[in-house]
Amino acid sequence: MRKVSYSLLIIFTVLFYLHSGLNSLADNDESEQEMEIQSLAFDQSIQTPIVLLTDKDKTSILPIWIGLCEARSIELSLSDKVAPRPLTYDLIAAIVRTMNAKVERIVIVDLRDEVYYAQVEVSINGKVSKIDARPSDALALASRMNSPIYVKKEVLKKAALLDSTKEKKEL
Repeated sequence: MRKVSYSLLIIFTVLFYLHSGLNSLADNDESEQEMEIQSLAFDQSIQTPIVLLTDKDKTSILPIWIGLCEARSIELSLSDKVAPRPLTYDLIAAIVRTMNAKVERIVIVDLRDEVYYAQVEVSINGKVSKIDARPSDALALASRMNSPIYVKKEVLKKAALLDSTKEKKEL
């Protein structure tokens, strides 16, 4: 309960600063690849869900290991099912909409020590801000807001190198 209250405080603080127009950013560039959620899978060896991102042509795939709760939330959103009570991502989406804000896009911005990093780009009153997020949280929000998903091409290169140095796991 305390964790949820703290999360809501952070959300309202971020939205306040967005509303005040204190942050801005530049548009996406050629160093990014637009991707979409292809599906969810489950890694049997470590008992962890994976979200699979692919480019529009389905020539590139990026697996990101995520938590069970985030996987369930993404699954609900992709299936257009509605939870009996709003989940945290439903609440965040409702707050963003109520503030007349928009999740412009999410970007997977880095891969360091086998951990992915993301940003949620939110606009309000013409000002756009980048908010750091876990990729699973950003993807769960993007799936509710119908926001595009981008991955830095440098991240795709790092992920390919990472995959080539490890044993292939069966998904």
